[in-house]
Amino acid sequence: MKRMGGTMDGTKRQRRGDTRQRIQDVALELFAEQGYEKTSLREIAEHLDVTKAALYYHFKTKEEILVSIFEDLTKPIEDLIEWGRDQPHTLETKQEIVRRYGDALDGATPCSASCRRTRRRYGTCASASASRSACAASGRS
Repeated sequence: MKRMGGTMDGTKRQRRGDTRQRIQDVALELFAEQGYEKTSLREIAEHLDVTKAALYYHFKTKEEILVSIFEDLTKPIEDLIEWGRDQPHTLETKQEIVRRYGDALDGATPCSASCRRTRRRYGTCASASASRSACAASGRS
């Protein structure tokens, strides 16, 4: 069965992706505010207004959340490195790598709601160094 804009499966995947991103944002904000060790899955679930069971559907541990954030931040750069390896070593390739790197920084870690809140509170995006770099690169820090 099709829905406007895609299949029902696509819509469910999008909602799961949005929930996953919300979990990452809230977890990152709490990790930045009170530290990784002092943040519990229960607190993350409470801030999201979901049950721990709903949170476990996406992530079983805090470490899984942290690893997923790191992987999401590094994936565009890893893809760029892989692409660059297969290109000729020319000035044009180097220029394209720099352009794509800038795009990856700008697009991979846009200032999330948690980053904006952290920035308002502390004057900088303290969520993660990659987020700070992306925010700085885009003029949002």
